[in-house]
Amino acid sequence: MLIALLTVLFIGTLAFASNIKAFTLHSLPTFIVCLWLSDHDIWLRMTYSFALPVVAIAIHNILQRRNDRFAQELLSRLLEERETLTDLSMMDPLTGLYNRRGLQSRLENLPTVENGEHFVLLMDIDHFKAYNDHYGHMMGDQALKLVSAAIRDAVRSRDIVARFGGEEFMVLLTNISLEHARQTAERIRQKVYDLKIPHLFNESVATNVTISIGIAIFEDEDVEGALEKADKALYEAKHMGRNNILLSEEIQTA
Repeated sequence: MLIALLTVLFIGTLAFASNIKAFTLHSLPTFIVCLWLSDHDIWLRMTYSFALPVVAIAIHNILQRRNDRFAQELLSRLLEERETLTDLSMMDPLTGLYNRRGLQSRLENLPTVENGEHFVLLMDIDHFKAYNDHYGHMMGDQALKLVSAAIRDAVRSRDIVARFGGEEFMVLLTNISLEHARQTAERIRQKVYDLKIPHLFNESVATNVTISIGIAIFEDEDVEGALEKADKALYEAKHMGRNNILLSEEIQTA
């Protein structure tokens, strides 16, 4: 709304400046002739005849420069707002993490492998449907915010964290060894557990909110392949009792 009002003001000011110049240049010849036909105060009138167009043109130039500056500022504001809207379209509004669109954008600009490998961590909050059913969706949203913050705090700033959908999250660890990838996954699992979010997912078991994690290596820029392997590892981690971490290569021996 503000941008629209500023745009209207800019156009109106520009039109006003142009009208001043046009009026002066079109009316000046007739005005000068009238001055010369008068017998009184001819020098004073001649001074007016030269001063008026100079003043009018000076005013026009001042207004034009201001309009040019305003146009540049307006353009900068519009570009900033467009970038902001673009950024917002790539973020999950609840958690502040990347959404699927933002994740795809980051994957398109993935750094090349230098030291170590890239690893995909796919994770899911255990028994989250039961949590929502018992505590309500408002408390469920609050739990999602706390868990997402814990995940983000457990990884490096260069790593990519996204809400993959519902209670599922994905982390892409870049240029890291397998050992450090495992350590990062364990740090995430522990941080979520340490939140001490109460979770009574059935009448006989009282515990805290936990998370299970599947790990897969990101090979040959094959996103779908890595996600499929990580998803299978996540499924097996849950099958083993939840609150677990499993590497995709360990599924056969798990």
